[in-house]
Amino acid sequence: MLDPLAAARAASDTPAPAATPASGHTRRGFVRGVAVAGASTMAAVALDSAGATSLMGDSAVAAGPPTPFFDFEAIAASSADRFEVPEGFRADVVIGWDDAFQNTDGTKLRYGFNNDFLAYMPLPGKPDEALLFVNHEYPGPFFQHGHATAAEKTPADIALEKSSVGNSIVHVRRNAEGVWTVVSPSPYNRRITGDSPACRVTGPLAGKADAALADGTLVRVGQSAERPDVIDGSIANCSGGITPWGTALSCEENFQDYASASGYGWGGTYSLTTNANYGWVVEHDPYDASSTPRKHTALGRFRHENTAFRHVAGKRFVLYMGDDKVNEGVYKFVSSRKFVEGRREENLKILTEGQLFVAKWSPEGRRRFKNADGSGLLTATSGTGEWVLVNESELVDTASHLRKRFGADYDKYFATNRPEDVEVDVDGTVYVSFTNNSGVNDQHGAIRKLREQNNDPTAATFTWEDYAEGGPSGRDDVGEQGFSSCDNLVFDDANNLWVVTDISSSSLKGSSSQKAYYAYHGNNAVFMIPRSGPNAGIAYRFANMPIEAEGTGPYFSADGSTLFVNVQHPGEETPTVKGAVYGKPETYTSWWPQGDRTAGVNPSLPRPTTVAITRARQPAGPGTPGPGGPGPGTPGPGPGTPPPGGSTTIPPTTPEPTPKPTGRTTISVPGSVKLATLTGRGITAEVRVREAARLLVQLRVRVPKVGRSKARTITAVTVRRTVGAGEHDVRLRPGAVARAALRLRRGRKLQAEVLLEVTPVDGSPKKLRRSDRFRIS
Repeated sequence: MLDPLAAARAASDTPAPAATPASGHTRRGFVRGVAVAGASTMAAVALDSAGATSLMGDSAVAAGPPTPFFDFEAIAASSADRFEVPEGFRADVVIGWDDAFQNTDGTKLRYGFNNDFLAYMPLPGKPDEALLFVNHEYPGPFFQHGHATAAEKTPADIALEKSSVGNSIVHVRRNAEGVWTVVSPSPYNRRITGDSPACRVTGPLAGKADAALADGTLVRVGQSAERPDVIDGSIANCSGGITPWGTALSCEENFQDYASASGYGWGGTYSLTTNANYGWVVEHDPYDASSTPRKHTALGRFRHENTAFRHVAGKRFVLYMGDDKVNEGVYKFVSSRKFVEGRREENLKILTEGQLFVAKWSPEGRRRFKNADGSGLLTATSGTGEWVLVNESELVDTASHLRKRFGADYDKYFATNRPEDVEVDVDGTVYVSFTNNSGVNDQHGAIRKLREQNNDPTAATFTWEDYAEGGPSGRDDVGEQGFSSCDNLVFDDANNLWVVTDISSSSLKGSSSQKAYYAYHGNNAVFMIPRSGPNAGIAYRFANMPIEAEGTGPYFSADGSTLFVNVQHPGEETPTVKGAVYGKPETYTSWWPQGDRTAGVNPSLPRPTTVAITRARQPAGPGTPGPGGPGPGTPGPGPGTPPPGGSTTIPPTTPEPTPKPTGRTTISVPGSVKLATLTGRGITAEVRVREAARLLVQLRVRVPKVGRSKARTITAVTVRRTVGAGEHDVRLRPGAVARAALRLRRGRKLQAEVLLEVTPVDGSPKKLRRSDRFRIS
């Protein structure tokens, strides 16, 4: 088994610093392969107790050397259907929804929908290779099969949705041109979906059949009485985190949306009144394809957004988390165990036992405003706080139990304005991203700093202050107008803070219900905030998202030369738009990444996608000081620096010609299938199409006369799907009525036919039809 810290150090060309801060290991240190950096523990504590840390700037850790992202010209806000970065940078698609990749064991995989969290996991001795661990938060029924409501869905629709959520582990490699591409096949490549594999349950609630929700309902934590210690699959995977022992943590957030008819309509053990199977933090080992994911009940059950760890030698391991809902809280888990480097099997037990605490803020937790546009702050911008213990009986329904315990005090002291991200700086300071809360007129959100007493991660008390406020900045220079609705955060090696925004798609400029106070912002975006130098505290716009999309999961490569960003839900408002028709991209609100609705180019199916941003050119000589600090300007080439070229937009503003269709359109099924297999898990039809197209696949069976039932041909199942050019697997399982009819003919020889109808998405009226036959025995 890999020791990831040692492996990362072996892969890094960056020497480890000589001193160690009070913070110990953090996410940034792990990814770079450097365990610690900055001031010594005693020095940091002494400065903090003397109130002198402010003399060192925003952070007690000095800015690092220039990075490839240190210097750029901020870009203007945009409402265009494009992913945009500054001149001198390039953006490349790495992988997108429904793209095929494969494991070396022959397993065919499809990249999931709505990619959110991303973790870059280094591979030992291979600086140009890594694993991307990616969350897929929720399905997109309208774009996937056209049935927007639960009542319309077929079993095949729900199966397709389940296969599109969960997680992807993708092996990537940087080629000679500096562009990241997927390695396929690879033994690392795999998927976790909404119903597979079975995840092991750990902690105090593992296998508990009578855990009590806050309203008294008793629920099971486990799949069934026969399988009490496992839960099938993972859903609602929003953000997450990593651990210093080399695993990834995936957070199940909006799990309440899956079971009911008003949500996705999956029913079964996704129900909130029978099972507590989702809403946990799930630990995965991306390096070991044979490993079993684990759901940790000790970390509580709420709308988990992300995790951020902190380890200080000799102290118990700490994990910070947020509950991504308005008027909910920030949590800290203090393990019963300490992290010891090199003892991986012991470290894997760290998240299975410990105590969970919720932050109590004084004088209050929420930022409240007088006016509906988010102006007129009514509350304090700094204060103190304490960590309040969450009881074991409250873990299964954490926030609701706490509300029941504290009553009106919960909203005053524990509630916050949607904590969508928590990150730990290398000096131990905790940064919390509060997105917004219209209920208290906080339309733009803020980033808050939390400092543990004596910089001890296990401390019972803390101080806090609001660090960066969202909303119009009043600045005139291009790209400096301010951010709104901050979401995920990430630090770079030069000590700058990067922020992605999460303004609701329905509120963005250009949408049907746009809000005037967001008009200045344009689309969602990526910002960089320097934390030292003459430009400290100014938010500079670095990247723009396409229409109705948000950037998620920002993560730097180990050498700092690439910023990975997931683009989630482009065209999200399409199902609500009058005249939008499934299968007709020209009616969609976004055509990204293959098309550009703003420019009227190439109507296409919008696809959530992972993007890699790198430097495109490296001019020689000194440059103009950039927002990241006082200069010199553009840094010299670093590891993996791409050559000149590439595009600052996706798609390019001058698009390449659309390739002509190639190859044949075919459909293939096995020659013979057992009736029990067909009525059980169904069969897989292998489809190949020449170009992006809408598919209609039907399974028809000729059934002989039985009793009074006449011989006839029945349509057992119909599947509709929009796909790109290439090979695709279509699962065909007869519906309930068809299965009953087939079982009546058990023992009879049956003939079946699979029909394929292909309609190109480019608007061409031509249709292709193919078929294949098989026997049912």
